[in-house]
Amino acid sequence: MRNHRITPTLAAVLLTVAVLVTLGACSSTQSAGQQVDDATITSKVKAKLTADPEVNPFNIDVDTDAGVVSLRGTVEDPEAKTQAGRLARNTEGVVSVRNEIKVGETTAGQRVDDAALATAIKTEIAADTDVASTNIDVDVNDGVVTLSGVVKTEMARQEAERIARNHTGVRSVVNQLEVQAGK
Repeated sequence: MRNHRITPTLAAVLLTVAVLVTLGACSSTQSAGQQVDDATITSKVKAKLTADPEVNPFNIDVDTDAGVVSLRGTVEDPEAKTQAGRLARNTEGVVSVRNEIKVGETTAGQRVDDAALATAIKTEIAADTDVASTNIDVDVNDGVVTLSGVVKTEMARQEAERIARNHTGVRSVVNQLEVQAGK
């Protein structure tokens, strides 16, 4: 069993991210019922990951959109990646799983840098009136930013990507944002 220790700095970054995510749930393109369902699924998957001794839940980001669970982050071995995907798939309400977890070692410093970068990007996106969406998830893994969620316009999609690209430390941006149908 691995020892997973959270430093005070990492805890502060994680708390900030949690507050931003909570605030983001207040204004969304999803219905309130869908947000609750997705949040419940995300919580259940995170609980399963935390309870499993083979998986380090602090290196895995879990997002759910319309029952589709996305797993991102880094684990130390292929078995942990497979187990994380299995745990997510076997969670009530999950429609499918996108297991984008990478296998390799991530240092504590890199996790803090990635978390701080994700927080900075999320904050700037939330404050930008051209984007006008808090339904954007920002994940960073070794400087690679992944944007996912739903925005109202193609312009908002492009602006969110521009914001992410303009941050120091960003190596690349994977823009998986979808434009809301009918807008």
